[in-house]
Amino acid sequence: MKLYKTMDHETLEREYSPSSCIDDIMVYIEQYINQSATAREILKEHIRPNVKYGPETRSTMDVFIPEGKGPFPVHIFIHGGYWQELSKDESSFAAPNFLDHGIIFIALDYTLAPEANMSKIIDQTRRGVISILKNALNYNGDPNNVTVSGSSAGGHLVAEVLSMKWEKYGYKNCPLKGALAISGIFDLEPLIKTYINKPLKLTLKDTQVLSPIHHIPKECCPVVLTYGENETSEFKRQTHEYMDAFLRAGLGCRYLDMPSVNHFNILLDLNKKDSPLFQTVLNQVLA
Repeated sequence: MKLYKTMDHETLEREYSPSSCIDDIMVYIEQYINQSATAREILKEHIRPNVKYGPETRSTMDVFIPEGKGPFPVHIFIHGGYWQELSKDESSFAAPNFLDHGIIFIALDYTLAPEANMSKIIDQTRRGVISILKNALNYNGDPNNVTVSGSSAGGHLVAEVLSMKWEKYGYKNCPLKGALAISGIFDLEPLIKTYINKPLKLTLKDTQVLSPIHHIPKECCPVVLTYGENETSEFKRQTHEYMDAFLRAGLGCRYLDMPSVNHFNILLDLNKKDSPLFQTVLNQVLA
């Protein structure tokens, strides 16, 4: 029996509340907002804002393109917020660092719950990634060098991208160069009885279909999983169980240790050129 099944309701909600490990979540949200606004301002000559990839209002992405001819490697970032908060507008904080290294940075948006259910969010995100792969050359990107990362709910969506049926879109196998899932949720079942599920309305059947832990791909690009040292035991458990499932399937997957950070400020390391988090992405790009 998994440990979370023996937890009382209060403990379960605390384990799936990343903010329980910090004093004030708004400190970090404001950093996302302010640093993203600064990035858009200093890179205003290098951004293609609100590029559409589908019919939904929030099927958009901000594409930041380095100076030069290209084709450039492409990195896609999928934001968190428990599928019900945040957007691409708070997700461009790392764009300056990526452009400094000659990498296109794309902040991908998607419709939030309750406007969209989990199945639709997953489908929408997958379509966004496919659109980028198919149209990378339109913004000087290299379709053969596309990596993806995501945090929290975005980590779940990264895993759902990895498990999609690529042949449906004309690919024999996973066309991505690498993936990084940060503090991801890979088993949705524990969320059913928490406040998080109110807008999601997940059933047990939903969690079996929509949890990456239940459909590990047969083949995949190299994957790195990580979380902050200051996170709850359930977030840590989920990451290691997902990694173990990958390794049992014979897939390339490793864990990156990130000391002295939490669920929220770990992301900001993507804008630090010497951080292990950014270097992980850079190594995938250069491999």
